[in-house]
Amino acid sequence: MARKEADREDLLAEGVNLPERGRLTNDLTKHEYVLGWRSPQAVSVFDGVDPVFQFNTSGHLRRVYFEGEKLAANENRLTRLVRAASTNGQMKLQPHPLSDDEQAKVCQRLAETKSALLHLIQSGSPRVEAVGMEDDEFLQRVRNWCAVKTPPKIAAVPNIGG
Repeated sequence: MARKEADREDLLAEGVNLPERGRLTNDLTKHEYVLGWRSPQAVSVFDGVDPVFQFNTSGHLRRVYFEGEKLAANENRLTRLVRAASTNGQMKLQPHPLSDDEQAKVCQRLAETKSALLHLIQSGSPRVEAVGMEDDEFLQRVRNWCAVKTPPKIAAVPNIGG
């Protein structure tokens, strides 16, 4: 994940791993949301540059980029991936489970993203761009995804197939 928005790839143009995707832009604030699907349940949600929420094909949260950190699902918990040098000098990502409070903070931020998306759509003023589907279909899929109010289930593993 790029640290600066200018360094980030244009997910709408180049997000080939997300064959159905779109961008919602708040013209007033210039804030962008990009959502894309690999399958009906495997959505990736980019709330600006950070946070990013990625779900597997079962709709379970599998990866998150939050407050500059990489998080991944591991045994139905989110874990922080911390770089550490191994004995042979190679860098490895070591998982460190989040506390209950930290995991709740991530889930709360996800709920805030959903709420902000719904508010933007309901305002009637978002700029919509879609690839692989019509703008109206994209908006409906975003509405449907945002309508789920239950906390996300955390995947057992961070893979897309879960």
